[in-house]
Amino acid sequence: MASIWLSRSLSRPLVHVTGAARGIAGGDFAVRLPAPKEEDSDEIADLVRAINEMADNLERSRNLERQFLLSVSHDLRTPLTSIAGYAEALADGTADDSAAAGRIIGTEAERLNRLVRDLLDLARLEAHRFELDLVPLDLVESTRHAVEALSPTAGDVDLMADLPGVPVRATADADRWAQVVGNLVDNGLRHADTSLVVSLREEEGRAVLRVVDDGQGIFEADLPHIFERLYVARSTPTDRESGSGLGLAIVRELVDAMNGEVHAESPPGMGATLVVSLPLA
Repeated sequence: MASIWLSRSLSRPLVHVTGAARGIAGGDFAVRLPAPKEEDSDEIADLVRAINEMADNLERSRNLERQFLLSVSHDLRTPLTSIAGYAEALADGTADDSAAAGRIIGTEAERLNRLVRDLLDLARLEAHRFELDLVPLDLVESTRHAVEALSPTAGDVDLMADLPGVPVRATADADRWAQVVGNLVDNGLRHADTSLVVSLREEEGRAVLRVVDDGQGIFEADLPHIFERLYVARSTPTDRESGSGLGLAIVRELVDAMNGEVHAESPPGMGATLVVSLPLA
């Protein structure tokens, strides 16, 4: 009798686990197993928790993937709509200012080009199909040049570079470091209210870059995720920002490849600080 009871007590939860596993394999990531009962063995309880955790992770990944695709679609559709509208106005002669319409078309085409370039860069980075030329690099000059290149795009935001007067050397790829700084500054300009400060310091054997904006900041729950490819902190992008977050995802991949670290800080009501650190050369 004891053996029959034991057999049934083990088989019933296993039937539920098997059903849940089949559901997940079929794409039903909403399936969940009921919490383990006191009489369930430790092995069964661990299996139930593992199945539910796997389903949670898969459902989150699918939702993020959908959100990412919607965001990229938004980023593509907005400039395409503008290009199509101005091209039609030029074609039928209704454009008030042909030169201005041509400039807008060019600007929106470059916006599309950047998005496509970012998508390709991220795909290569995540597949490790890229090469870095890692050399001892003076990050001060490289950072200064990257900030100066974006100064014409700052608009009403006061873009400042707070850089030391002596070299700060780290092992990095010059072009990729410029891309890291450029992406961080571009992101900061889209979120800053009036000012954006880029600083570089040596701290405890590391070169530390900080990009500080005075915008609305980042919700605490979003901080660990803003460098993830599929994570979008805002459900609806503002007019000034892209919703897909490709630039920051590329930053993380590049910094990882240069043996560095990246994170975000955002004290309540005090804007956001994006921090990158590399070991000194």
